[in-house]
Amino acid sequence: MKTPENLIDVLSDESFACERIPGARNFCVYETAFVDKVSAAFPDRATPLTVYGWSTQTREAEEAAGRLSAAGYVQVTILEGGLEGWTARGGITEGTGTSARVVDGRYAIDPVASVMYWTGRNLLNFHSGELRLSGGEIAVAGNLLRGGKLQIAMDSMSCKDITDDAMNRLLIAHLRSEDFFAVERFPEAELVITRSEAIVEATPGRENLRVTAQLTLRGETHEVGFAVVAAVRDDGALVAQGAVAFDRTRWGSIYGSGRFFARLGKHVVNDLIDLQVKIVATPA
Repeated sequence: MKTPENLIDVLSDESFACERIPGARNFCVYETAFVDKVSAAFPDRATPLTVYGWSTQTREAEEAAGRLSAAGYVQVTILEGGLEGWTARGGITEGTGTSARVVDGRYAIDPVASVMYWTGRNLLNFHSGELRLSGGEIAVAGNLLRGGKLQIAMDSMSCKDITDDAMNRLLIAHLRSEDFFAVERFPEAELVITRSEAIVEATPGRENLRVTAQLTLRGETHEVGFAVVAAVRDDGALVAQGAVAFDRTRWGSIYGSGRFFARLGKHVVNDLIDLQVKIVATPA
């Protein structure tokens, strides 16, 4: 088939490197500079342009055509069926033909790139901060997390929302005390992944795995479940983000809990703590 004149691939540069129609130029519509880059390549608004995305089920080509028309281009055509339709009609493509994928095996946690964010609340306020990972690993098989362990350095706990140094230190000391996490006795917590299952209806950017794990905190272990968004970077590293809300009282942290104390007034502390996790792991 003949390649249309002034053909523009509006998908990502990673997609373009993997597979593209010969003769196409890549201007990614997901970039804020999309129109500026097209304008630099084709300054004459009367130039006929043909854009294509992935398929008729996705909207990137329509988005690109709309933005270019709004910028004054008077001859913008959408390639029927996008890249998927082109190949279905027998059109040839070029490119590496490869994209990043999860490889079965063990992945070592990168403690510098990985981080946990905590949030604790009471009725009128909340505080938040970070926890660092000291190490761990993830086992992957069949695109699922089959096991692994995250080692959490509890003495790395910090608070990010209190700017007064004295008040900040006071809160952290309180959280590290026996009232909450008994860090002197239990300097490390662990999150041990036991299994996961795919969320089959997930699209990119949505949670795609349900994870079951054992959380050990203050020397006690209980099961938690949460969903994550997991993907692989171009360099082969595994990246996952998720959030879990856990009831601290199950692990013996009962300070300020209305389940155990009466008439707390302003001293009540919510039982639930939110923990957001970002993991970066590289092939071991």
